[in-house]
Amino acid sequence: MSVVTQEATIVVLLDWQGRVVWISSENPRRGPGQAAEDYVRADDRARVREAMAQVVKHRRSQQLQVVDNDCEHYRVWLWPLDSPEVAVCALCIHLPDELALLTSREQDCLKLLAHGVSATTISQQLQIATSTVHTHFRRAREKLGLPSLEALISFAARHCATFSNPPNEHMNQRNHKFDSHWDPVSRPTTIPRPVGKRKK
Repeated sequence: MSVVTQEATIVVLLDWQGRVVWISSENPRRGPGQAAEDYVRADDRARVREAMAQVVKHRRSQQLQVVDNDCEHYRVWLWPLDSPEVAVCALCIHLPDELALLTSREQDCLKLLAHGVSATTISQQLQIATSTVHTHFRRAREKLGLPSLEALISFAARHCATFSNPPNEHMNQRNHKFDSHWDPVSRPTTIPRPVGKRKK
């Protein structure tokens, strides 16, 4: 499994144009002045721009999963702030590389499993057979190298839970995608001004 490091969690402050004002990463390739979309792969950039527009223009918190230019997977939460100079706060959580091995339907099952939803209810939510849900669980365990369903539940709770309200409120039955317009925690409206790094 992937090892958790300091880079597993990155906090970014952005202006209203989506440019980085401050970032907690020590990676020299990441720094102030760059556009947020420049950090991700080309096929994710349109989604980043759309998410930024929702936060800045409509003050809607957003969540999305992206892949950066180093092929690392991140889940990103975006919150609106009260200043055009520092308009958005982004929390980026590194995802295990193994998560990329799962199909979108396997990930859908794990998102619901992470919230304690039963296999029967998952089958109803996703409009598939209960036996198919168990097949997705089995294949996910094999891909992730997990020994039991309990281990799969633990993995899902740590890495696949993406919303705080009841799952059926976020499931779009038509296209089987989760709504991105949600608020994972009480969003901040202001935050302390970032300070320089402490000298060692």
